[in-house]
Amino acid sequence: MNAFHTRALALVFLALVVLPLGAGIAGAADIKVLSTGNMQSILGALTADFEEATGNKLLIEYGSTPKIKARAEQEAVDLTINERYVLDELTKAGRVQAGTLIDIARSPLGLGVRAGAAKPDISTPDALKEALRKAESIAVPDPSGGAQDGNYFFGLIARLGIADEIKPKIKLTQGGDAAAAAVASGSAQLGVAQKRNFNKLAGVTLLEPLPDIAGIKFLMVAGVISGSQQRDNALAFAKFLASPAAVPTIVDKGMEPYAAGK
Repeated sequence: MNAFHTRALALVFLALVVLPLGAGIAGAADIKVLSTGNMQSILGALTADFEEATGNKLLIEYGSTPKIKARAEQEAVDLTINERYVLDELTKAGRVQAGTLIDIARSPLGLGVRAGAAKPDISTPDALKEALRKAESIAVPDPSGGAQDGNYFFGLIARLGIADEIKPKIKLTQGGDAAAAAVASGSAQLGVAQKRNFNKLAGVTLLEPLPDIAGIKFLMVAGVISGSQQRDNALAFAKFLASPAAVPTIVDKGMEPYAAGK
């Protein structure tokens, strides 16, 4: 599907589904959104379509998973987009309105090697363990900066029972893009980030398929903040992100639509 047809589908969805819900009626609104940086490329590609169809203005700010969670706990905004566990905690605390959670996309963990290098099998937990053991160096986003992929990876190697063996080979990077770039430049033999960080990066080959391990795909979820004066407009934007109209963009940016996997 080309860009023209993707945008046409988005506008049709907005006209037939979102506008009848009450979004974009007389008096355009500002919708304040706090989002994990994982969603930045997707939201950036879809914002204009929503604004054009509804007349509303999206005011979106991005940050790491923990920083956006902390801001959503305190700030007067309309919508927040983050990992599932964050939205669950915010809902339990009363900061996100119950019944407004919308599952949007899954962001798979990604492991990559330099283009042309041998491609180790990682399709099972045992194969992944062997690949990590054989790697001479592994670039990983620094979890101290809030990188969810880095946090997940350190927990994963602990659960696999190989943490002590793997940690000396890890090269910490400032974010997932840097981890992927380290592989492309040859400064690390193996890179761990999210699939979206390797998406369309020259000089890197992504290793697939991933093993069937709990949590290896991060679920992106939206929820309306309690007290929002733009509940319907915010919810309409969340539903648009979860609609078939958004699927081509989600896939193009290296994620999976929610319905595509577990």
